[in-house]
Amino acid sequence: MSILTGKHVLIIGNENEQLDTVAAALITYGADIKTVTCEKVDLSAISSEQTGLILVNHLHEGVHCTNVLSQLHDTTTCKDIPVLALVPNDQAHIGEVLMHGAADYFVPDEDVHTVVDKIKQVLGDIQTPDHQSVIDISTREVSKQTGTKVFVVEDDVLLQNLLAIRFEKSGLEFEIAGDGIDLIQKVSIFAPHIIILDLMLPGKDGFTLLQQLKTDKQTKTVPVLIFSNRDSRDDRERAKALGAIGFYVKAMTDLSELLDIIDTHKA
Repeated sequence: MSILTGKHVLIIGNENEQLDTVAAALITYGADIKTVTCEKVDLSAISSEQTGLILVNHLHEGVHCTNVLSQLHDTTTCKDIPVLALVPNDQAHIGEVLMHGAADYFVPDEDVHTVVDKIKQVLGDIQTPDHQSVIDISTREVSKQTGTKVFVVEDDVLLQNLLAIRFEKSGLEFEIAGDGIDLIQKVSIFAPHIIILDLMLPGKDGFTLLQQLKTDKQTKTVPVLIFSNRDSRDDRERAKALGAIGFYVKAMTDLSELLDIIDTHKA
């Protein structure tokens, strides 16, 4: 029996061909589908209707649809129901829905099988989806690491948002910088247990920043992990020579793994 069998799914927002296709696919798995516009959604009734999943059409910028995600996240009876949002394929919109509590997202024209796989993963299907994203942003429980302080240097806005969500859920204290401006001062003030450093950054690149961190008396003892899409032997050897304690490739490391890595290497 599928994890979707008997699942009550609420679709919120204006009609959309892609959502209709996804709904049809969910019905074949035995899900029960209900649709409602953003203006007419009754948050108080969602829990009583035993809703197990919510899909939100976030393509439209009407005030009701813009607020519905944050309202779902802030309403006690709704905040534990997983939400997937249909969003435009750009980092600003994706980051927005994730920051407002969506467990995952899908974009226009995304293959229906991929969307169903995402839904199964969010609902806790024990099987790994064929189309699973490398970055895991599911709502499943994660181990608490309260007290650990992580400083991240990363310019990708989407990844910044994903890291912030994951760190917050895990009880980590964190600070994120989009570049290396005043990095030594920022790290010294925050006093992290570990630094996560990208290599491709605006202004000074990650290698330059790593060298600065490892030669400054205030920061040289803080462990630095490289987290980058670069993956050459030269890059790895250079990072190690400059003092990095680990080198991890974004495309090959999901965020759950990153938490374990942080816990292993933190000072």
